[in-house]
Amino acid sequence: MIQLKDVSASIGGTSLFQGLNFSLQLGVSYLVDGKNGAGKTTFLKLLAGRIQPKSGSITYNFIGAALSWVEKYALRRKFIHFIPAHTLHELIPRQKLFYQQRYYSIEDNPFPTTVRDYLGEHLTNLKQLQLPASFKLQHVLDIDLIRLSNGQVKKIIIIKQLLDAIPKILLLDYPFEGLDAQSRKDLSQFLDHLADTHHIQLMIADHEHEQLPKAITHRIQFTKTGIHITKRAFSPILENNPYESINDLKERTPVVDMRDVTIQYGDHVIIDKLNWMIRSGERWALTGPNGSGKTTLFSMIYADNPMAYSQQVFLFGKRRGSGESIWDIKKRISYLGPEQIHFLDYTTAQLTVRDYLHKVKAVTEKTDHVIRQFNVTSLLPMRLQELSHGELQLVLLISLFLAPNELLLLDEPFQYLDPEQKNRVTTYLHSFLEPNTTLVLITHHEDDVRQWTHLRLSL
Repeated sequence: MIQLKDVSASIGGTSLFQGLNFSLQLGVSYLVDGKNGAGKTTFLKLLAGRIQPKSGSITYNFIGAALSWVEKYALRRKFIHFIPAHTLHELIPRQKLFYQQRYYSIEDNPFPTTVRDYLGEHLTNLKQLQLPASFKLQHVLDIDLIRLSNGQVKKIIIIKQLLDAIPKILLLDYPFEGLDAQSRKDLSQFLDHLADTHHIQLMIADHEHEQLPKAITHRIQFTKTGIHITKRAFSPILENNPYESINDLKERTPVVDMRDVTIQYGDHVIIDKLNWMIRSGERWALTGPNGSGKTTLFSMIYADNPMAYSQQVFLFGKRRGSGESIWDIKKRISYLGPEQIHFLDYTTAQLTVRDYLHKVKAVTEKTDHVIRQFNVTSLLPMRLQELSHGELQLVLLISLFLAPNELLLLDEPFQYLDPEQKNRVTTYLHSFLEPNTTLVLITHHEDDVRQWTHLRLSL
C-alpha cells in the first residue's frame, strides 16, 4: 500500500535514518518503537506527507502516478490521517494562544470556539462512530476548546478527523499520553473497533505497554543499525515497589493549604469546596479523570491562575493576594507540565540544549554530573526545536534537577520517555531528591503512584 525506497531523513543537521526501505503490508497494524530521538515521529510524518524525505521516494498504490500534485495531496490527506502528539495547536493557531490562557476569563479569550462550533456540521455523524462512553461529548459541546484539559483535546481531535472522513490508514503519535486510565482503555478498544469495522490500518508511535490495541500485531523498532520488523510480543505489567512511607510529617510546616476551594467556569463546576493541605517533605499523587481539574489546581499553586486570589489558597504560610509577587512564589517552586512544551516560545526553541541548561544554572560539577547521568552529551549542540518529544521532556526535567526548589510539581513527568530514560529519571529522583523537598505528582498511571507517593488526592 505504501512503499519507501532508499529514504533518508534528518532534523536540523542530525541524520535520523539513511537508505530506509519499507513496505506497509496490507491489513497489518504496527507499533513504531525505539529510543527517544530514533525517528518514530519523523517516520509517521513521512508516511503522512507532512514532511518530505531528504532523498529516496515514497509511493502509494491508492494514488495514481499520472495525477497532479494537488490531486495527490488531496487523496493523501483523505486516506491517511495523522494525529500528532501535541494536539492543541492543531485546533488553534499558535499565535492566538498564550501560556496560562485557559485560566483567564472568557472575555479575554480571542478564540471563543466551542467544541460544537469546531465539529460543525459533521456533529450529526457522531452516532455512526459508536464512540465508547468516556469519549461521549455531550457534556463539553458548549465549552470553549481552550478550557479543556490536554486529554480532552486529544479525544476531540481524534473524533474530528474521523468525522471528516474514514481513512485507510490512521497514524497516531503517542496517543495515550495525557489520557486517564479509563480513557486509555476505551481508546484502545475504540481503535480496535475502527480496525475491525472500518478496516483501518493503525500505526502507533509509542513504547510497548499493556494498553495498546489488540489490532497492533507487528512492531517496527528503530535502532542504530536500521529498522527491525517483528511480530509484537505483549509485555507483562511490571509491579513497582511502593514508596517507603514517611511517618514523621505531621509536625512539619504546611507548604500548600487550600480551604473550601471551588473552581467554576460559568455554570460548570469543576471542583467544589476542596480542602487540601500539603506539608513539607510529603509525597503526593494527584489523580482523577481528564477534565477533573488536576492541572488547574497546579496552576493555582504555581501562581498561573488568577482565580487563586478569590479563593482561600495559602502558599508557604501566606494567603495569595496578601502582598507577595508571582515571582516570589515561582522562585520557590519547580514546575513541569504539558503547557511548557505546547507554548515553548520561539526564542527559547532556538537555543541549543547546552545554552538552555546553562541559562538555567551556571556550569558546575553538578551540571556535568547530571548530563552524564542522563547520557545526553550528544544532545548538547542540538536546538530545542530539533529534539524529539521524549528528548525535550528529558531536557526540561534535567533543568529542574539542576535548580531544585523546596516544592516540586510534576504534571505527567514521564510522558514520551522511553523505558531506559524513565528508569534514569526514577533512579535520579530516588538517589538525589532531598528528604525535605515536597513532591506533588499528577499521573494517570498506578505504577507511578505506588513508586513515588504515600499520600493521594483523587478528584
